[in-house]
Amino acid sequence: MNKLQQRYINEGLCDERGAAFCANAELLPNGSYGLVLLALKGGTLSVYDVDMHSNPGKLIRKIELHEVQELSIKGLIIKKLKFKYQGFEYVFNNLMGLKEPLEVIKRESENR
Repeated sequence: MNKLQQRYINEGLCDERGAAFCANAELLPNGSYGLVLLALKGGTLSVYDVDMHSNPGKLIRKIELHEVQELSIKGLIIKKLKFKYQGFEYVFNNLMGLKEPLEVIKRESENR
């Protein structure tokens, strides 16, 4: 676990699994896009606005992973996380070196 993940655990943004990281959102339901923080706590994936120093800002969306559909993680080195939730397709990319946190999210989405 890296220092940033430990910081997010200490701040209560994610649980002890440390599945929290920055990603590029292609499009969000409110019409925004760009750099966001994804943080998993329990079965809820929270999407936060984030600054260039990885400091979380406003909460944009909470996603109940047991309700997502068609979750996929693709890419060899740079990964892309894609799923549907409440009729909207979410796409997060530029995920590099995040195999374990992405697997935690995938496993959590399979808990139905």
